[in-house]
Amino acid sequence: MEEKSFCKGCLESVLVADDAINQMIQEAEQDDPSKLVADEIYFFRLEQCGNCPSLQYGTTCAHCGCLVRYRAKFKNKGCPSVETPRWNKVAHVENGKKEV
Repeated sequence: MEEKSFCKGCLESVLVADDAINQMIQEAEQDDPSKLVADEIYFFRLEQCGNCPSLQYGTTCAHCGCLVRYRAKFKNKGCPSVETPRWNKVAHVENGKKEV
C-alpha cells in the first residue's frame, strides 16, 4: 500500500502533480500578467530554488510551504528564507516612485 505524505498545516498531500501546478500558473497568467515576472527572472528563480536544500519533494519550499513554481512567477514575492534569501521581489515603479 502506498503511503501519502501530508502537509502539516492543511492535511493536503504535499505531492502536487505538474498538471495542477501548470493550471495554477496558467490561471495567474490569464488573471493579470502585469503581476508576473519575465521568463528570464522566473527561470533564474527556479534555478535558485532547485539548488536550495530547503526544496522538498521537488515542488515545495520548506520555509513557507509554497509551491515554488507558482510563487516564483510573482513580482511581489521574494525567497522566504530569512537567513539566506536566494532571490528578491521585483521593484515596482509607479508615478516615478520605486517600491520594493
